[in-house]
Amino acid sequence: KRCSVGFLAKAKNENKKYIVTAEHCRDRTKRQPSKFLQLAWNSTSAAGVIGSMLTFVEKPYDFGLIDTSNMSINRKPLPSVRNTDSKQFLELNIENVILVSSHGAHLCKSGYTTHVTCGLIRAFNAIYMVRSRVYFIDFILTNMLSIRGDSGGTAFRYSDLNSVILNGIIYGGLGNFATLISPIDKILEYTGVEPITTNSTNSAI
Repeated sequence: KRCSVGFLAKAKNENKKYIVTAEHCRDRTKRQPSKFLQLAWNSTSAAGVIGSMLTFVEKPYDFGLIDTSNMSINRKPLPSVRNTDSKQFLELNIENVILVSSHGAHLCKSGYTTHVTCGLIRAFNAIYMVRSRVYFIDFILTNMLSIRGDSGGTAFRYSDLNSVILNGIIYGGLGNFATLISPIDKILEYTGVEPITTNSTNSAI
């Protein structure tokens, strides 16, 4: 599967670091942890090992933690969002974590397939039915563009032209019709991690 990086996080009172992404990105057909490799934008071959996903987060939420303890030594993840379609701002620094709470507010995302796109919030507490008895809850519903491969990508809003505020990760979408975001407060509540930002005084929600 191809998915996107959400954000860097650390365990409270520990030095262990994680990458937060969508839980459905792992291989659910196998019991052992799924191993993730880096696949750069516009690339066709995977590079070094990122890590393996922990599997403690259960439905009705869809987010997971990739343990970076065994990450390849030449991989150096940063608390930023990739934006290489821009000639001036190739990376957007994640400087803070604030939950968006207004209908009609502007949100953006960065994903492997469609890169950085933006849209408006249509609803909160959205429910998505996968099958008749499988569902996920508490999504933010937007009209930003996202398609297969963008799952797990960073959801954010701009602070200025090269800095952003983290709001969650992408669950999935149907083109420009609808994109669902797992909100940052639910991710932090159920995983117990703290986001890593460029602002050293940042306090998580």
